[in-house]
Amino acid sequence: MADKILVVEDQSTTRELLHTFLTSQGYEVVLASNGKEAIELAKSESPNAILLDFKMPGINGVETCRRLRAEEQTQYIPVIMVTAFGTTKTEATDAGADDLINKPFNLTDLAVRVKSLLRIGHLSDPVQRLMTYLDELEKNQQK
Repeated sequence: MADKILVVEDQSTTRELLHTFLTSQGYEVVLASNGKEAIELAKSESPNAILLDFKMPGINGVETCRRLRAEEQTQYIPVIMVTAFGTTKTEATDAGADDLINKPFNLTDLAVRVKSLLRIGHLSDPVQRLMTYLDELEKNQQK
């Protein structure tokens, strides 16, 4: 089964470029054009990673990332923030992003970063399931 990537980008040309490229790399791609849609899709689609534009109208990338991290269902999904606006890695990581890539980006570099983040995400999946199980066990013992 292919890994699923949620691409959140308000510029249609960049969104379609990422869709075409990531699909050609064998990923299933889900598209969102704003932060609100991204949060809803992250919950309903359970992507393995998110490429999140930093500057968007409405809920920007920083706030979107913070909201994703605040939700139990989406808090551990790896996020790569994509920006064309001199954002520092500190700003991105303070919001909860796992990585930052600047536009215009090199597609090979993007592919390597996505693959690396997915590998880390897959390694942490069993740990997350165990933590959820232990939390549930503890709740049941307290009843």
